[in-house]
Amino acid sequence: MNNLYDEITIRIRPIEGTIRVEEHTGGVVSVKTISPDGLLACIAKGAKESKAIRSGFLPGNCVSYDVSNRHKTVALWIPPGHVDLTYHKTVYERFPMPAMAFSFKLDASGRTSGHRMAVIADGAPAPGTQVYAYPFSNVSQNGDICVGAANSLPAYRGTRALGTLPYHILSLPNNDHGYSRSNNRMGLTYRDLLEHLRDKEPQYYYGHVLLPRGATLQGFIDNNMGGKTNGR
Repeated sequence: MNNLYDEITIRIRPIEGTIRVEEHTGGVVSVKTISPDGLLACIAKGAKESKAIRSGFLPGNCVSYDVSNRHKTVALWIPPGHVDLTYHKTVYERFPMPAMAFSFKLDASGRTSGHRMAVIADGAPAPGTQVYAYPFSNVSQNGDICVGAANSLPAYRGTRALGTLPYHILSLPNNDHGYSRSNNRMGLTYRDLLEHLRDKEPQYYYGHVLLPRGATLQGFIDNNMGGKTNGR
């Protein structure tokens, strides 16, 4: 059936309280009466806008992308690997690190904020992936990262470029702020923990260092890191 009309005329007769819709097709006019509510529903249906959110190219290992009126929130994960880690004035080159998740807000100017991170189980990430206590410093129990006033973070022109930000944060100088011996199985001081780990493989963390947080990757993404670190 052809639903295209040459003309549609709506006649409102306030005294009678009727609304007539005339549909003109090929010289033939069909008339029907509708209620005021029916007319409003037709107008509302026709006025709906179809909005599309375009992410652009996302960074590798992106696990979540959320858009609000003011900013975008991107969550990434990085597999176990090595970074150059600095503790006070000591540089530990190719220092092993476990798998981790990061979350950032990105505003229209390319500046990031709300930096968060968590250690996660090795393997392909999923909503139920287990989260562990971060065994080092400068990260709160809910994952907030203390970047430090002296450390300026770069601006990013596109979302894809955010893939380098986790490694940039991990390369920033570390101190003892927020460090707790209760966040590693061996109860070592920060310096002793670094010396112990420097020649290990990243997978060593999972059997000897990390303590479960009682939270999941989805909880981290939702900024809901409920639960407590399990004791040794």
